[in-house]
Amino acid sequence: MKRLLIIGAVAALIALIAFRLINNKKDIDAAKTSSVQFQTTPVVDVTPVSFERLDQSLSLLGTVAAQNEGDIIAETRGKLQNFKLVLGTYVKKGQQVGYVQDDVQGIVVQNNQTAVENAKREMERYERLLKGGAVTQETYQKYKDQYATALLNEKQQQRVLGNGAVVAPISGYVYDKKVENGEYVAVGAVLASVINLQDLKLVVNVPEQAVYQLKLGDKARITAQAFPGVTFSGTVHYISPKGDALHNYPVELYLTNNNKNQLKAGTLANASFTFKQGIAGLFIPRRALVGGADSASVYVVQNNVARLRKIRLGYDNGDQYQVLEGLKQGEPVVINGQLNLSNGAKVTVSSGAAGASKSDTSVAVNP
Repeated sequence: MKRLLIIGAVAALIALIAFRLINNKKDIDAAKTSSVQFQTTPVVDVTPVSFERLDQSLSLLGTVAAQNEGDIIAETRGKLQNFKLVLGTYVKKGQQVGYVQDDVQGIVVQNNQTAVENAKREMERYERLLKGGAVTQETYQKYKDQYATALLNEKQQQRVLGNGAVVAPISGYVYDKKVENGEYVAVGAVLASVINLQDLKLVVNVPEQAVYQLKLGDKARITAQAFPGVTFSGTVHYISPKGDALHNYPVELYLTNNNKNQLKAGTLANASFTFKQGIAGLFIPRRALVGGADSASVYVVQNNVARLRKIRLGYDNGDQYQVLEGLKQGEPVVINGQLNLSNGAKVTVSSGAAGASKSDTSVAVNP
């Protein structure tokens, strides 16, 4: 009897454990199959399109270049001789820095020199015979003319060989060297390059609203990070009659280098202009753009729906773009969260987005 009680107790314990395991499995399965709620609506930050009137001062970035830069070239083919230039060498315009000797022309020169020497000896011999009465004046004149012809031929050949002289096209410093002395070069080959840093130029892209306020001869203040506190004076030398896709117009300024703080070609510099009128218009942050500046779009939020809209950009002041077409003042554009958007997607506007509006209720302000 006691044995039966023990067996019954064990069986009851096993049943209890089995019941607990079954219930635990149901809980685990329920947890696995339970639906987890995710946020499916993208959260975005927006800012309204604003009307701004920029300062009358406009600073534009450009790259310094030399007004005068040229290549030393070979005007004939042959072996380069006496070409001893090294990088950094200063040369003067027209200075001969080497010579290209053509083997065939060298033989011609040698033959011409021999012909001149022979003609001269014959002329001198017949001159002595003429003085002694051994020949007539006509005979002497014949050899004298032959000598004159030989001299003329030699000079003509020297002019042809003059193209073999390698000369500097401008005064300046050698900054690139393509060949070494003794190499064979072809006609038109670039042997070295020379740059003159005394007279410089700076090309900047001026926005449409400002370029019409510029004229040739206008002054600009030029600065470079390479020389803090140093100011160079630039003069407008050229205004392009054609703008680019963003309605910016290349403007070229001339400036004279400062011997104490000498700018190098390729240095970034700022040209600061002062206009009677500023630049006014609609502006959006640079980070609102979707795509490149030449094919720009932005997301505009209307009734919690993001609409992709193409726009046309104007002046770029670094942090903002001027909008010429495609937007109205006050429209909310997305400035954060564009990566998760597609045209027509529903969005949630972040509660911290200043100036956000669900629909366009703004009133345009005339410039």
